[in-house]
Amino acid sequence: MLSQKTKLILTTTKTELKKPTARPVVVRCVNCFKSISVPSRMIIYNYLNFKKKEATVGNIVDQLNLTQPTVSYHLKEMKHSGLLKSKRIGKEVFYAVSHICPHHKKACILQNLKFPEK
Repeated sequence: MLSQKTKLILTTTKTELKKPTARPVVVRCVNCFKSISVPSRMIIYNYLNFKKKEATVGNIVDQLNLTQPTVSYHLKEMKHSGLLKSKRIGKEVFYAVSHICPHHKKACILQNLKFPEK
């Protein structure tokens, strides 16, 4: 038979193991770096951050010589990671760089980063 103290320790340990832990901001920022590490995304990010503040998929396809499915996929992934924001006007969706980190609500460390062009 287990003592009351042993039961309390076992119960506490099980409870602590089940608690979800918040991921540190640094770990969450790694996700943004992973997202931006794809060459096509670097090109899109540079275009939106330094040349055109917001653009539709069609604008990006025309300017960057990438296919529409490629651009759409990368925009979706970049938006999901928090690098981009979007707004819908009628049928068109405009994408822009999000200068506020979605993880800690401060200026994003990537906002002034310019990737080398080909």
